[in-house]
Amino acid sequence: MKQQTNRIKQYLIIAIILIAMPSCNNDTQIKEFKNQIEALNVTLKSKDSTILSLKEQLGNGPDTRRAPKNIIQSDFAKEIYHLYDEREELINEVVGQDGDDKPFKATRSLFYDFNDLQQYIRYVKIKSRKARVKPSGFRFYFALYPDDYVRDGKNKKYAQRQTFFIAPTVRKKVDGKLVDLGYTLDNKFNVELLKDIIGFDSIRGKDGKLYQRAGFFNVNLSNLLEEENSLIANEVTGTPPMGEEQ
Repeated sequence: MKQQTNRIKQYLIIAIILIAMPSCNNDTQIKEFKNQIEALNVTLKSKDSTILSLKEQLGNGPDTRRAPKNIIQSDFAKEIYHLYDEREELINEVVGQDGDDKPFKATRSLFYDFNDLQQYIRYVKIKSRKARVKPSGFRFYFALYPDDYVRDGKNKKYAQRQTFFIAPTVRKKVDGKLVDLGYTLDNKFNVELLKDIIGFDSIRGKDGKLYQRAGFFNVNLSNLLEEENSLIANEVTGTPPMGEEQ
Protein backbone atom coordinates (compact mmCIF):
# COMPACT_ATOMS: atom_id res chain seq x y z
CA MET A 1 0.00 0.00 0.00
CA LYS A 2 2.85 2.38 0.89
CA GLN A 3 4.56 1.74 -2.47
CA GLN A 4 1.30 2.41 -4.29
CA THR A 5 0.83 5.71 -2.40
CA ASN A 6 4.37 6.83 -3.25
CA ARG A 7 3.77 6.02 -6.90
CA ILE A 8 0.57 8.09 -6.95
CA LYS A 9 2.49 11.01 -5.42
CA GLN A 10 5.12 10.75 -8.17
CA TYR A 11 2.46 10.78 -10.88
CA LEU A 12 0.87 13.86 -9.27
CA ILE A 13 4.24 15.64 -9.27
CA ILE A 14 4.63 14.91 -12.98
CA ALA A 15 1.10 16.23 -13.63
CA ILE A 16 1.83 19.46 -11.71
CA ILE A 17 5.03 19.96 -13.67
CA LEU A 18 3.18 19.48 -16.97
CA ILE A 19 0.49 21.98 -15.92
CA ALA A 20 3.13 24.52 -14.91
CA MET A 21 5.12 24.21 -18.13
CA PRO A 22 2.86 26.31 -20.44
CA SER A 23 3.14 29.32 -18.09
CA CYS A 24 6.94 29.25 -18.30
CA ASN A 25 8.56 31.53 -20.83
CA ASN A 26 12.09 30.60 -19.82
CA ASP A 27 13.66 27.84 -21.95
CA THR A 28 15.95 26.94 -19.05
CA GLN A 29 12.96 26.34 -16.77
CA ILE A 30 11.24 24.20 -19.40
CA LYS A 31 14.41 22.14 -19.83
CA GLU A 32 14.66 21.73 -16.06
CA PHE A 33 11.03 20.58 -15.88
CA LYS A 34 11.69 18.02 -18.64
CA ASN A 35 14.74 16.71 -16.78
CA GLN A 36 12.66 16.31 -13.60
CA ILE A 37 9.99 14.40 -15.51
CA GLU A 38 12.59 12.11 -17.08
CA ALA A 39 14.20 11.47 -13.67
CA LEU A 40 10.83 10.57 -12.16
CA ASN A 41 10.03 8.27 -15.08
CA VAL A 42 13.36 6.49 -14.65
CA THR A 43 12.63 6.04 -10.93
CA LEU A 44 9.18 4.62 -11.67
CA LYS A 45 10.55 2.24 -14.31
CA SER A 46 13.28 1.11 -11.92
CA LYS A 47 10.72 0.38 -9.22
CA ASP A 48 8.47 -1.42 -11.67
CA SER A 49 11.45 -3.52 -12.78
CA THR A 50 12.36 -4.35 -9.18
CA ILE A 51 8.78 -5.33 -8.35
CA LEU A 52 8.58 -7.46 -11.52
CA SER A 53 11.83 -9.20 -10.59
CA LEU A 54 10.54 -9.97 -7.09
CA LYS A 55 7.28 -11.28 -8.53
CA GLU A 56 9.23 -13.57 -10.85
CA GLN A 57 11.19 -14.94 -7.90
CA LEU A 58 8.21 -15.34 -5.61
CA GLY A 59 5.12 -15.61 -7.72
CA ASN A 60 5.85 -18.03 -10.52
CA GLY A 61 5.81 -21.10 -8.28
CA PRO A 62 2.74 -23.06 -7.20
CA ASP A 63 0.06 -21.47 -5.05
CA THR A 64 1.25 -22.36 -1.54
CA ARG A 65 -2.22 -21.64 -0.12
CA ARG A 66 -3.46 -24.86 -1.70
CA ALA A 67 -2.34 -28.37 -0.83
CA PRO A 68 0.22 -29.81 -3.29
CA LYS A 69 -0.98 -32.61 -5.56
CA ASN A 70 1.24 -35.17 -3.82
CA ILE A 71 -0.37 -34.79 -0.37
CA ILE A 72 -1.85 -38.11 0.80
CA GLN A 73 -4.31 -38.92 3.58
CA SER A 74 -3.13 -40.41 6.87
CA ASP A 75 -5.09 -43.64 6.42
CA PHE A 76 -3.31 -44.33 3.12
CA ALA A 77 0.05 -43.43 4.73
CA LYS A 78 -0.69 -45.97 7.47
CA GLU A 79 -1.62 -48.64 4.91
CA ILE A 80 1.50 -48.34 2.76
CA TYR A 81 3.79 -47.95 5.81
CA HIS A 82 2.67 -51.27 7.30
CA LEU A 83 2.82 -53.03 3.94
CA TYR A 84 6.58 -52.74 4.43
CA ASP A 85 6.48 -54.61 7.79
CA GLU A 86 6.93 -58.02 6.21
CA ARG A 87 9.90 -56.83 4.19
CA GLU A 88 11.43 -55.30 7.32
CA GLU A 89 11.24 -58.66 9.09
CA LEU A 90 12.92 -60.32 6.12
CA ILE A 91 15.72 -57.71 6.10
CA ASN A 92 16.28 -58.13 9.85
CA GLU A 93 16.53 -61.90 9.42
CA VAL A 94 18.90 -61.74 6.44
CA VAL A 95 21.27 -59.11 7.92
CA GLY A 96 21.24 -60.65 11.38
CA GLN A 97 23.39 -58.29 13.44
CA ASP A 98 24.33 -54.63 13.28
CA GLY A 99 27.80 -53.09 13.65
CA ASP A 100 27.64 -53.52 17.43
CA ASP A 101 26.71 -57.21 17.12
CA LYS A 102 23.16 -56.53 18.27
CA PRO A 103 19.99 -57.74 16.50
CA PHE A 104 19.61 -55.75 13.30
CA LYS A 105 16.54 -53.53 12.95
CA ALA A 106 15.88 -52.22 9.46
CA THR A 107 15.66 -48.47 8.85
CA ARG A 108 12.07 -47.32 8.54
CA SER A 109 12.50 -43.55 8.34
CA LEU A 110 15.16 -40.94 7.71
CA PHE A 111 15.30 -37.46 9.22
CA TYR A 112 16.56 -34.36 7.44
CA ASP A 113 16.84 -31.09 9.36
CA PHE A 114 14.65 -28.36 7.83
CA ASN A 115 17.41 -25.72 7.83
CA ASP A 116 19.95 -28.20 6.44
CA LEU A 117 17.59 -29.02 3.59
CA GLN A 118 17.04 -25.33 2.80
CA GLN A 119 20.79 -24.75 2.90
CA TYR A 120 21.35 -27.67 0.53
CA ILE A 121 18.81 -26.31 -1.95
CA ARG A 122 20.46 -22.85 -1.86
CA TYR A 123 23.88 -24.48 -2.30
CA VAL A 124 22.68 -26.39 -5.36
CA LYS A 125 21.19 -23.22 -6.87
CA ILE A 126 24.38 -21.19 -6.39
CA LYS A 127 26.74 -23.87 -7.73
CA SER A 128 24.42 -24.71 -10.64
CA ARG A 129 24.07 -21.04 -11.60
CA LYS A 130 27.84 -20.80 -11.81
CA ALA A 131 27.86 -23.92 -14.01
CA ARG A 132 25.05 -22.40 -16.13
CA VAL A 133 22.71 -25.32 -15.57
CA LYS A 134 19.12 -25.06 -14.35
CA PRO A 135 18.05 -27.78 -11.88
CA SER A 136 14.71 -29.36 -12.77
CA GLY A 137 14.25 -31.09 -9.42
CA PHE A 138 15.90 -33.58 -7.07
CA ARG A 139 16.29 -37.34 -7.30
CA PHE A 140 16.60 -39.60 -4.25
CA TYR A 141 18.77 -42.71 -4.66
CA PHE A 142 18.41 -45.69 -2.32
CA ALA A 143 21.72 -47.03 -1.08
CA LEU A 144 23.33 -49.20 1.60
CA TYR A 145 26.22 -48.43 3.93
CA PRO A 146 29.07 -50.99 3.75
CA ASP A 147 29.76 -53.59 6.44
CA ASP A 148 32.68 -51.60 7.87
CA TYR A 149 31.02 -48.16 7.77
CA VAL A 150 31.73 -46.00 10.83
CA ARG A 151 30.17 -42.58 11.33
CA ASP A 152 31.97 -39.80 13.21
CA GLY A 153 34.86 -42.16 13.89
CA LYS A 154 32.96 -44.19 16.49
CA ASN A 155 29.35 -44.99 15.57
CA LYS A 156 29.14 -48.47 14.01
CA LYS A 157 25.34 -48.77 14.11
CA TYR A 158 24.97 -47.44 10.59
CA ALA A 159 26.93 -50.32 9.04
CA GLN A 160 24.80 -52.33 6.55
CA ARG A 161 21.95 -49.89 7.06
CA GLN A 162 19.71 -48.59 4.28
CA THR A 163 20.14 -44.92 3.38
CA PHE A 164 19.68 -42.59 0.44
CA PHE A 165 21.56 -39.77 -1.20
CA ILE A 166 20.15 -36.78 -3.04
CA ALA A 167 21.26 -35.15 -6.27
CA PRO A 168 19.76 -32.34 -8.36
CA THR A 169 18.41 -33.24 -11.79
CA VAL A 170 18.68 -31.65 -15.20
CA ARG A 171 16.01 -32.21 -17.85
CA LYS A 172 17.28 -33.71 -21.08
CA LYS A 173 15.74 -35.39 -24.12
CA VAL A 174 16.69 -39.05 -24.36
CA ASP A 175 15.31 -41.19 -27.18
CA GLY A 176 12.70 -38.54 -27.89
CA LYS A 177 11.51 -38.35 -24.27
CA LEU A 178 12.18 -35.71 -21.63
CA VAL A 179 13.84 -37.24 -18.57
CA ASP A 180 15.25 -35.77 -15.35
CA LEU A 181 18.80 -37.03 -14.85
CA GLY A 182 20.76 -36.68 -11.63
CA TYR A 183 23.94 -34.64 -11.90
CA THR A 184 26.86 -33.22 -9.98
CA LEU A 185 29.73 -30.87 -10.90
CA ASP A 186 33.43 -31.50 -11.28
CA ASN A 187 36.14 -29.16 -10.02
CA LYS A 188 35.86 -27.04 -13.17
CA PHE A 189 32.06 -26.70 -12.87
CA ASN A 190 31.39 -29.12 -15.70
CA VAL A 191 28.11 -31.05 -15.41
CA GLU A 192 28.55 -34.77 -14.79
CA LEU A 193 25.54 -37.08 -15.00
CA LEU A 194 25.30 -39.62 -12.22
CA LYS A 195 24.38 -42.35 -14.69
CA ASP A 196 27.86 -41.93 -16.19
CA ILE A 197 29.70 -41.72 -12.87
CA ILE A 198 27.91 -44.37 -10.84
CA GLY A 199 26.73 -46.67 -13.61
CA PHE A 200 23.33 -48.04 -12.70
CA ASP A 201 23.89 -51.27 -14.64
CA SER A 202 26.02 -53.56 -12.49
CA ILE A 203 27.81 -56.83 -13.23
CA ARG A 204 28.98 -59.54 -10.84
CA GLY A 205 32.69 -60.26 -10.90
CA LYS A 206 34.43 -63.60 -10.46
CA ASP A 207 34.87 -62.79 -6.77
CA GLY A 208 31.09 -62.60 -6.38
CA LYS A 209 31.06 -58.83 -5.78
CA LEU A 210 28.97 -56.37 -7.80
CA TYR A 211 30.79 -53.87 -9.98
CA GLN A 212 29.35 -50.92 -11.89
CA ARG A 213 29.73 -51.15 -15.66
CA ALA A 214 30.40 -47.42 -15.93
CA GLY A 215 33.27 -47.77 -13.49
CA PHE A 216 35.34 -49.56 -16.12
CA PHE A 217 34.84 -46.99 -18.87
CA ASN A 218 33.91 -43.59 -17.40
CA VAL A 219 36.93 -42.52 -15.40
CA ASN A 220 37.21 -38.76 -14.86
CA LEU A 221 40.59 -37.76 -13.46
CA SER A 222 39.02 -34.84 -11.56
CA ASN A 223 37.04 -37.40 -9.53
CA LEU A 224 40.28 -38.82 -8.18
CA LEU A 225 40.83 -35.50 -6.41
CA GLU A 226 38.66 -34.03 -3.69
CA GLU A 227 35.39 -32.97 -5.30
CA GLU A 228 35.02 -29.31 -4.41
CA ASN A 229 31.69 -28.87 -6.20
CA SER A 230 29.90 -32.11 -5.42
CA LEU A 231 26.12 -31.67 -5.24
CA ILE A 232 25.39 -35.13 -3.79
CA ALA A 233 23.97 -35.05 -0.25
CA ASN A 234 23.85 -37.91 2.26
CA GLU A 235 24.72 -38.27 5.96
CA VAL A 236 21.14 -38.12 7.13
CA THR A 237 20.07 -39.50 10.48
CA GLY A 238 18.71 -43.05 10.31
CA THR A 239 15.80 -43.98 12.57
CA PRO A 240 16.51 -46.45 14.06
CA PRO A 241 19.21 -46.61 15.42
CA MET A 242 18.80 -43.08 16.76
CA GLY A 243 15.50 -43.85 18.47
CA GLU A 244 12.06 -45.30 18.09
CA GLU A 245 9.78 -44.29 15.24
CA GLN A 246 8.37 -40.79 15.62
